[in-house]
Amino acid sequence: MRKLLLVAALALLLAPLSVGCSKPPQGGGDTGGLTEADKLFMNEHVYFDFDRYNIRPDQISSLQAKVAYLNQNTAAQSVIQGHCDARGTEAYNLALGDRRAKAAYNYVVGQGISGDRLSTISYGKEQPVDLGDTEEAFAKNRRAQFVLSGR
Repeated sequence: MRKLLLVAALALLLAPLSVGCSKPPQGGGDTGGLTEADKLFMNEHVYFDFDRYNIRPDQISSLQAKVAYLNQNTAAQSVIQGHCDARGTEAYNLALGDRRAKAAYNYVVGQGISGDRLSTISYGKEQPVDLGDTEEAFAKNRRAQFVLSGR
């Protein structure tokens, strides 16, 4: 358990150093230079059920849109971030977020996108998009988020 926490902490610290960005990653700030297609690619997330990492049937269209974007933008690279809601321990959510990111990665690679263009990272419950304490807020936070990392 301590080893998993150490590895996860190290990955979080080193992640910004391992991703070269020619375009700014998604965030609440500057999106200068991004096309509407780029923004849609990064802002349409893949959502998961509580305590699950399997791809829901209603999320396939979102993943298919990611595949279409990557097919049309052959130089694009992406980091797939795994996120969780606030429930559960930090270690548990880091592991669950990793499984969610890898489930999205496996789907996209299974559709013919080269795995060399993708990487994954888990943020567990550390980067919620909704700070609320309701099921609706929790559902928004259980996601895989695609961020452009280079072109």
